[in-house]
Amino acid sequence: MLRLEIYCDEGEGSKVSEVLAKWGVQFYTEEVKGNDRRVLKFTALVPDFVINDVADDLMRAIDLRKAHSSITWAPVRGKSVRYSSSVRALEKYRRRWTLADIEGLIEGANSGANIDPIQLTLGAVASIIALFGLINDSIVMIISAMLLSPILGPLYGFSLNIVMGKGRDALNAVYSMLKLLGIIFLSALLAAAVLKLLGAIPAEPTHEILVRGESGLVYILLAVILGYAGIVAIVSRVPEILAGVSIAAALVPPTTVVGISLAMGWWEVFEGSLVLTLENVLGLLLGSLLALYLLNVSPRSYYEKRAAKIYARRTGAVLATMVILLALLELLSG
Repeated sequence: MLRLEIYCDEGEGSKVSEVLAKWGVQFYTEEVKGNDRRVLKFTALVPDFVINDVADDLMRAIDLRKAHSSITWAPVRGKSVRYSSSVRALEKYRRRWTLADIEGLIEGANSGANIDPIQLTLGAVASIIALFGLINDSIVMIISAMLLSPILGPLYGFSLNIVMGKGRDALNAVYSMLKLLGIIFLSALLAAAVLKLLGAIPAEPTHEILVRGESGLVYILLAVILGYAGIVAIVSRVPEILAGVSIAAALVPPTTVVGISLAMGWWEVFEGSLVLTLENVLGLLLGSLLALYLLNVSPRSYYEKRAAKIYARRTGAVLATMVILLALLELLSG
């Protein structure tokens, strides 16, 4: 447990009392002298798993810019009946994010978002395997390609850094995703061009290629759902390979088809697969951002949290606008 001490003006005392009462925390108040003026001192015992949330609310209630105002806490030993009652009353908040949880998420996201040459090589290999699966109508080979593609890391890095207000890191994650998609596209384009010269590629698009050459509203919705589900799976500590396959399914085959159709001159398929890839990218980004926003993953500091929420809302609004425009284009073209 933690001993929480709050110093504030008399005029702010009622707000502090409301916050502590809201959280069901036992406290007492006394009047002390600070900087030659009367100051209220609140003392309370608070469970450690809600201290950050209580502190956030308190920072809204008092002006910490004043020299005599402060919020401090420190661990204490022992238990009391009153404290035990508070712990039982606040059990429902145990699953909230702690500072250690947030730091672990950020570390994992940023390490996964940085694409190295090995991962780019895996992307190229995944593209070629997907190509052979697509031209031979082999679902097994297409699924194998999805297992190799490291596309989940950049997506996770983007969404987490957005909700944490780290714009530069989020842009780096997007850049990593574009690099990976670019490698997949170029590998498919070059491999398809070579196979075309060797006469080892069908003259007409196969069924699996045609499927990836069609865009539509349902694919936008599915991409948003996949982005949401993929991030929830990671945060819930579901093995990354399971979450990654579903994300790769929305990006690797369509991007590979963009390269194949361009090499073969299948312009209708090229246009459809390019639009589908764009829809999937935007849908996945929007869905992943929505997931972390609804999970309430954010900085612990009140001021950082406020800035990050504004940043996340603006980014979400831009992505949502782009997705809506794509949806309107689909309706008009349909």
